[in-house]
Amino acid sequence: MNAIIKTPRAASRRSSGKLATATRRGVIVSATAAGGALLVGCSMGDVLSLGAKKQDFGAFGPFIKIGEDGWVTVFNKHQEMGQGNHAGLAAIVAEELDADWDKVRVEASAANAKIYANTLIGGLQGTGGSTAIANSWTQLRNAGAAARAMFVQAAAARWSTPERDITVKDGVVTHVASGRSARFAELLPDAGKLNPPAHPTLKKPSEFTLIGTARVARKDSLAKSTGT
Repeated sequence: MNAIIKTPRAASRRSSGKLATATRRGVIVSATAAGGALLVGCSMGDVLSLGAKKQDFGAFGPFIKIGEDGWVTVFNKHQEMGQGNHAGLAAIVAEELDADWDKVRVEASAANAKIYANTLIGGLQGTGGSTAIANSWTQLRNAGAAARAMFVQAAAARWSTPERDITVKDGVVTHVASGRSARFAELLPDAGKLNPPAHPTLKKPSEFTLIGTARVARKDSLAKSTGT
C-alpha cells in the first residue's frame, strides 16, 4: 500500500474570495477513503471517529437517554436510509424497557466505532447488508431491559417492597398491591444512581406488546416529509 498520504486538491481552495482550509480530520478521512493512506493499527471506523468529541454517556449507557420530561431517546448507530430501522431499532429498546411508544424518539449516534461498531461487517460503524436489526437485536434488548431493571429497583427501594411485585407498562412503574405508581421521570433521580445489571432478564417473545405489532410506525416520516 502506498505510504504517502495524498491530500485532495479540494482540501484547500479559494471560495468566494476566502481561503477554505480543510480540518486535519477531514484531510485524513478523505485521503484514506481514496486509498492513498497508510494508517498502521487504525481501522476506517477509527478514522471516521477522529476529532469527535469525547462522549459522556448517561446512567443508561450509550444507547438510551431518558430526560427529566420522561422522553426516551434511543441512539441509533445505523444509518436510516428509508429502510425503517429508526423505528425498528427504537422498538427493540422500548419493548424491553416497557416505555411509552408515544414518548420515544430516535437520534443518530455520534461517530464512535469502538462503542457503535457493527460486528457483522468487520467491526466498522456502518450500515448495509440488512444487518441493522440482526446486529443490534440482543444489544438493544439488553440495554432496554437493564434500564427497566434500574427503574424497578428504584421503585422497590422507595416503596419498601420486593422487586418481583413491581410492574412496568408504557413508562409507568406500579406496585399493584398498594396502588402506588410513578412515571419514569419521577423515578429518574433514584434510578440514575444505580448500576445497570450485567445480565438483565429479557422478555419471552410471547410477552412482546410492541415488536411485531402495528403500533410500530415510523418516527421520522413527518419530519422528513415537511423538511423539519
